[in-house]
Amino acid sequence: MVTGDDRRMRELTYLNGRWWDWQVDQWDTSVLRLRADNDLTYHHSVEVTFTEVVWASSADLFHHPVFRAPTPAELAFAQQVVNDDGYRVFTWDAETAAATVPMMVIAQSVRVTEGIVRH
Repeated sequence: MVTGDDRRMRELTYLNGRWWDWQVDQWDTSVLRLRADNDLTYHHSVEVTFTEVVWASSADLFHHPVFRAPTPAELAFAQQVVNDDGYRVFTWDAETAAATVPMMVIAQSVRVTEGIVRH
């Protein structure tokens, strides 16, 4: 069964309220990487990398995300997408240009990396 992941979700909720601007940095067949800072012009201070991604929905640029546990409806949707114990659902709410964009990733893992990266 696809589930949320309490330990990994705690890592993500630690990021709530720390950076304003978030942007998709890489999105390919199996990796979705987000980067964030209060101003992404010259550097970023955190990267969130989801690996072995099977489904993702996110705005390219969003602000003030609140990472949270998935709702029962989101878990049910994820179960329809992939029926495998190895996958987790990661969700967040954020300010976007299109407020209706759902923010959800179904992936095997997530890694949070902190430290300044200059552009």
